[in-house]
Amino acid sequence: MRKIKTLGLALLLSLVFFGCTPDSNHLIRVRNQLSESITLRIGSVNYGSVNSGSTTDYKSVGEGSHTISGNSESGNQLSGSLSVSGEGTHKWTFTILSDGGSNFVED
Repeated sequence: MRKIKTLGLALLLSLVFFGCTPDSNHLIRVRNQLSESITLRIGSVNYGSVNSGSTTDYKSVGEGSHTISGNSESGNQLSGSLSVSGEGTHKWTFTILSDGGSNFVED
């Protein structure tokens, strides 16, 4: 009987310590400040066409480093990389600036 109680306690403690790891949820939106529309991907997530002056809805992106790729309406290529990390839910905005630069901030 004592072995069963010890085994049960060990199982319960294992569930508490290993079954309750917090999930990460990273959400990124894209803001386009260029004077033309762009098409953009961040990692495997496709944001499609983003009109000038508009902001997309948030889309879920996995934790880690991601390649940015896309094109402007006039055919200029957009490329780069970004990285997201942290436990819990995080919302980020990736902005294509009017001068062609970019910034990436947590909201």
